[in-house]
Amino acid sequence: MAFWFGILVAGLFAWFAVGIGFYEMWVMLFNIVISIYLAVFLQPIIVNIPAVGDTPYSNALTMIAIALASFSILHGISYTFITSQFKVSFPRIFNTLGTGFLGFLAGFLVWNFVSFLIFITPISQDAFVRGIGFNGEFQQSNISVICWWGDLVHTVVSSQDSEYTTEQAVSGLLKSTEPELQVEPAEEAEPNDVEADVSEEGRLGLQPETGVEDF
Repeated sequence: MAFWFGILVAGLFAWFAVGIGFYEMWVMLFNIVISIYLAVFLQPIIVNIPAVGDTPYSNALTMIAIALASFSILHGISYTFITSQFKVSFPRIFNTLGTGFLGFLAGFLVWNFVSFLIFITPISQDAFVRGIGFNGEFQQSNISVICWWGDLVHTVVSSQDSEYTTEQAVSGLLKSTEPELQVEPAEEAEPNDVEADVSEEGRLGLQPETGVEDF
């Protein structure tokens, strides 16, 4: 169900994209990809700031803040200096099909990013959330989409000696949200309690180990 809901979101983005044009939609898709990339790779740095806090939702909230701030800045710059200054016309069929395809990609990527944020929060363990499709199979599909787009950007902006991949960043985020099992040690009887029990048995004329009365 979660997958098909993502298809619905992507379809809505495609319908919206046809109304704004191919050129503008390409710029928007670029801004979305960069924003998600920054959210994934900057989150481990920003989340360590004490002011951010240490709650089960800190990772998701940090990534949302980074993505929204990055997209707002990039979209503002691109609108001011590019899309509002230059108009590029394309054939009608290309402008319709090509724009719809770009919008579909953008919508599907946004949905996978939102789904990933759900996976790194405790709400992903809720029975209702898992029942609508947020299971292990969808998680693997979700990770593959995020990693594919992230690696596409990472191959351009990272140095050739860098071995840190998008998959490692995503896996680190998932592992950081896994609940830790806390095993409490068994309570040991205090020596005073043992001595009190033995002395009580002695007063009753019972053997401490067998509990048989003395005659």
